[in-house]
Amino acid sequence: MNWLAHRWPIKKRTQPYGGWTIHMGEIEGNRILQATDGGEYDDKLKRQRPMCLARFIAGQRAVHPAVVLVVADAYRLGRIPPELWCGYDVMHLMDLPAITLLSAKARAVFPAWPTAMIRVVREETLPGLGLTAAPDARRPKLRAVA
Repeated sequence: MNWLAHRWPIKKRTQPYGGWTIHMGEIEGNRILQATDGGEYDDKLKRQRPMCLARFIAGQRAVHPAVVLVVADAYRLGRIPPELWCGYDVMHLMDLPAITLLSAKARAVFPAWPTAMIRVVREETLPGLGLTAAPDARRPKLRAVA
């Protein structure tokens, strides 16, 4: 079973664009896939699967050296160290700033923040994000265990 479809159903939306009809798959109103043909959309939907965070970042050379944050709106909830990246399965939300990813585990780690998402940025751009620390100082600390 595709846990993504069970946890977050993908809703199809179509939009006319000139002589085309664009088919978009969305989760929580955020686009995760798009096609100009219904059959192509169906094929992409069948192949749509969450990806290991480490593998996703490896394919995104533009963000190296990468910093991985858990954010909710303008709040910074935590940072995920590289040794824990393989423990997160993610889906790329195409229209949100930087590289924003949906992750069930990020939301499970921060249950008080139901809109928690992962944001991947270059290390030098971190100060310019304008994120503030979450108001709850008791948030969990992410660490590797042996």
